[in-house]
Amino acid sequence: MEKSEVRMPDSGICDKLESCGSWRIWRAMNAVMFTFFLLAGYVNLNDPDWYLWIPIYGVCALLCLPLIVKPEWSYSKIWNTVAVIHLTFCLSYAVYQVVLLMEAVSGRLENPLQHEEGREAGGLLIIITWLIIGRFTQIGRPVKMSNKYMMNALLLMAVTLTFIPLLTWSLCFVGDWHKRLGHCKGMF
Repeated sequence: MEKSEVRMPDSGICDKLESCGSWRIWRAMNAVMFTFFLLAGYVNLNDPDWYLWIPIYGVCALLCLPLIVKPEWSYSKIWNTVAVIHLTFCLSYAVYQVVLLMEAVSGRLENPLQHEEGREAGGLLIIITWLIIGRFTQIGRPVKMSNKYMMNALLLMAVTLTFIPLLTWSLCFVGDWHKRLGHCKGMF
């Protein structure tokens, strides 16, 4: 196989990456999600906790951008590392949002999207799903990933996850944040 050829698992050999149909579709999907994440960040400008949501959506938009320009960047160590760390933070924050949603609903049978916590959990679900598709599936990748890459990603998630409790706890000691952050109530 020549350097300019890439073996696609489903379609044989493509002469150039740009001519592969699945790569064009993957680029288009990333363009749509890039737009969605930018708009989602924009509508959160007036949110009381904008400082959380703009970076959450912004990182996702930034992860989509290189895949629009050059889809093979999904092999980049930097891209994969940022995707795994962001996924881990979003998974952790989703657990927190579900707890807040349960408190808001307090046992009543309601549409969770009527509550801000439900909408935020829904946004996190979209982010988590997109990051899992982009990082852990074969979609948009010309060759199969090895188990080594999966194990490295899981290790990075585990390492990141170990620091999240310390990080969230330490936020309670920043200024008067302990009065505003729900998980800090009753600490002082």
